[in-house]
Amino acid sequence: GEFQFTFTDADGVVRLCFHDDEQQHMADVKALFDLCRGVLLFSVLTLVFCFLSLRKIFKRASGKAGSLMPSVLALLLATSPIFVFFATDFIQEMLLTAFTAMMFWAMTGYALHQEGSGKIKRGTWALLAGIAAGCAFATKETCVLTFFAAACSVTAVCLMRRMSRSDGSPPVDPKSKSSYAALAAAGFALTATLFYSSFATNWQGVYNAFVAAPLSYVHRATGDAASEGAAYHVHPWWQYLKWLFENTLLAAYVPAGILCGFSALLRRKKETIASGQPLATAFVAPTCYSLILTVAYSSIPYKTPWCALQLHLPLLLSAFLGFAMWSSRKKTNLIAAVFFTMTLLCHNCALSAKMWIDPDSKEIPYNYASASPQVKDIAQLIKSCVSDGKNAGKCFIAVALPPEDTWPLPFYLRNINSNVGYWTQFEELEMLAALNRKPDVVVVPAEQGHLVQPLFPHLKNTKRFEMRHRVRIRVFW
Repeated sequence: GEFQFTFTDADGVVRLCFHDDEQQHMADVKALFDLCRGVLLFSVLTLVFCFLSLRKIFKRASGKAGSLMPSVLALLLATSPIFVFFATDFIQEMLLTAFTAMMFWAMTGYALHQEGSGKIKRGTWALLAGIAAGCAFATKETCVLTFFAAACSVTAVCLMRRMSRSDGSPPVDPKSKSSYAALAAAGFALTATLFYSSFATNWQGVYNAFVAAPLSYVHRATGDAASEGAAYHVHPWWQYLKWLFENTLLAAYVPAGILCGFSALLRRKKETIASGQPLATAFVAPTCYSLILTVAYSSIPYKTPWCALQLHLPLLLSAFLGFAMWSSRKKTNLIAAVFFTMTLLCHNCALSAKMWIDPDSKEIPYNYASASPQVKDIAQLIKSCVSDGKNAGKCFIAVALPPEDTWPLPFYLRNINSNVGYWTQFEELEMLAALNRKPDVVVVPAEQGHLVQPLFPHLKNTKRFEMRHRVRIRVFW
């Protein structure tokens, strides 16, 4: 349903639901709802980029373009509870995850490129990687951790390929490397500048992004009073691991897959690496990346569950590739890897289905500062009051809550066929009473509940609810 910006009271008078500044705020909230529909596209793009990257890796490793292994990884990712939970939320980390997956795809294409083969040239891969990095930089400040971890993983891969260049690809000329790096840097700079300048309309934004903003990022990352309520987000170093692994088989799958991958890597003889080198390189890169990124994120006191998305994808990818390397040695290893992977897939489906049925469950670790399940009871109570009243469909609902305590009531009341007005102070209800307006339902903070019935004596019933943690309200009807 649409947000209501005006309402018609019982006397037929059209009134504004919000003050002028609140009108813009609620318009922004509505825009966020519309954007949530688009976020699903980035979720799908993440799956597509992961599929394409693995397809290229396994094609190079086996000489055949198979889709089974990439499809299994895409299914593991698509059914992961944390991915499902944030897939349709307007969380910037989902966009950052998509652009990071695009970077991985482009860097995989660059690393596995063979001259004279493929429709995309190495320079194009470098440019695409730069564009993806620019989009990531324009999305979220935490991308600097992504870039640092990516640089470390690329260094590890370069050292590995220098020790044993048996993947069939010729060494890249140093001059060509410089030109490719320049292409990637140009793609990054142009993309970031385009977005931060609001498409060349606000050049101050470029200065803010590259010079002024980094200082505030450091200030916030240290967990001090960078913003009101920042202390609420300060957690111990292991919090990301708890969000990722609590009550899920991923806690066993990831370390087991990474250990199996390193075991297979260490047991390979140099002369037998030829067929497996692309797979080994592909395992080392995301493993180094995920481990360094996990350490970087864990060392920052300021932590939020949506940032765990940045760790989930590379950790899952590392474990999957580790099992793929390990299973190629023995048939029994293959059976064990398939069993473990299918078990995780079924477990993911069960958890995601449970989460879909009850998205407000406190058992969901990513349900951070979520609305109380009682919000549904509030909406149902108001709906019953509206439908049972003598003015059914024409009732007047007055909500007077501080702006920070109003959410998510507008979301749950959006489909109620009634007239809902939102105010931010109780004094505004006093002005309403002075105009002899008699709302059918009144919602106020619990501590102001004793003031309602003297003001509106026709409201005989009341009930207390908890809308969010430490946000208690009273409903009168």
